[in-house]
Amino acid sequence: MFAEHTAGSHQNHTPITQAFAATALTLLAIGCGGASAPKIGTTPQAITFTNPGTQTAGTSQTLSAKSNSGLAVTFTSATPAICSVSGATASFTAAGTCTLNANIAANTTYAAAAPVSQSFTVNPAIPAGTTIDIVGYVFLNSSVGNTAATLWQLAPGTPTATATLLPMPGGMTSAMAQSVAVSGSDVYVAGWATNATTGIALYWHNGSPIILPSNLSFSHAYAIAVSGGDVYAVGFEANNSVDGNAMLWVNGVANPLPLPSGFTDAVASAITVSGGNVYIAGTAWGGTNGNTAVYWVNGAPTILAPPSGYTSDYSATGIGVSGGNVYVAGYTQPNSGGGSAILWENSGPPTALPLPLGVLPEQYGANQITVSNNNVYVAGGGATGFSTATAAYWLNGVPTVLTLPNNLQNTLAVASAAQIALVGTDLYAAGSFYDTNLGNLQAAAYWVDSGAATLLPMPTGADEAWANGIAVATQ
Repeated sequence: MFAEHTAGSHQNHTPITQAFAATALTLLAIGCGGASAPKIGTTPQAITFTNPGTQTAGTSQTLSAKSNSGLAVTFTSATPAICSVSGATASFTAAGTCTLNANIAANTTYAAAAPVSQSFTVNPAIPAGTTIDIVGYVFLNSSVGNTAATLWQLAPGTPTATATLLPMPGGMTSAMAQSVAVSGSDVYVAGWATNATTGIALYWHNGSPIILPSNLSFSHAYAIAVSGGDVYAVGFEANNSVDGNAMLWVNGVANPLPLPSGFTDAVASAITVSGGNVYIAGTAWGGTNGNTAVYWVNGAPTILAPPSGYTSDYSATGIGVSGGNVYVAGYTQPNSGGGSAILWENSGPPTALPLPLGVLPEQYGANQITVSNNNVYVAGGGATGFSTATAAYWLNGVPTVLTLPNNLQNTLAVASAAQIALVGTDLYAAGSFYDTNLGNLQAAAYWVDSGAATLLPMPTGADEAWANGIAVATQ
């Protein structure tokens, strides 16, 4: 019985085993690319994804990407807390670094493309009732050299600045804007205009030019301040036969600043008004004296102590007052070609501002000072062997590098920050850089906090730009 049972079991299971084996072979054939398997192409394809550049929170932008296959690109966000994507539209919801990915799936002809990512800065939104004013100039035609004084304005909800050319007085062919001050709804811009034979200091009040008087043939205004309803501008006047005078204009009235003993020429570069006192920084020279930093308090000059190893060739470019202390920024300019950023407190010996990590000490300097809540901000920068961008600022002596725009991170450039303004807890810096890969083209830009720069737009007919000053208006 046992033998029969065994034989019967073998005969009963043989058809079932054969049917299972046939089904398994069929499934295996399908899984291994048999006639019924979906076909995946092997032709390669690639994605070109344009970096959107620096953006502003609360705005959106249509993304630009394409493939050499012509297939549609799909976008996703790797940083949803900062930015999101719907179709080809990216929305920026918070400040930070946004990273977007571009992908293309495979089809019957093409293999899947290698994904491409782009990262860029999203700036904080400008608060309601706040306008940021940046001034400088543009080249109307860089091959000719004519310039136009320019005012850029940033306002809430507008990710791109608007550019306005400031009018020139009659007979002038070029103009530059150097500094901006805001009082209420009034915007004051200091600068100058020139033609083939003369130059005139002036300021613009809400866009209207006001010529500053001078007894000499050539004058410039470098800085402007408004306090208690009074308008202060500083600069210089000179001609070919008379020594230059550092100048202070108050409500349009000219006041030559007295020279320190032993000097014959001077220029005033910066001004601040605090506690009813007028503080001015500049440079004097002449006689047996080279460039020497000096500051005036209510018209009385004080020579600033030279850096160690110097007797001259050092200049003052910025001034600020905090807690009764006077801070003056400047730079050394040795004949050998290098330079360093320096800072004086009151009339004590200067301190060399430390270079940012990895920056080489060549042609480095400090520009304007901004003081807020006993914090001292110094804008500056320079070249490191004329090969990389090194715009920077110092907060209480600690340096921070300001980087190029996202889409120019790999170019060679020389950059500098001209001035800083504060909007709440956010820091805005205006400045410029040369893109050495593009024939030393000049570009005006601004930075927010430590994010990448945003290029300021070129007005119609302009091909280069430079930014010199920044101010904040809060209504």
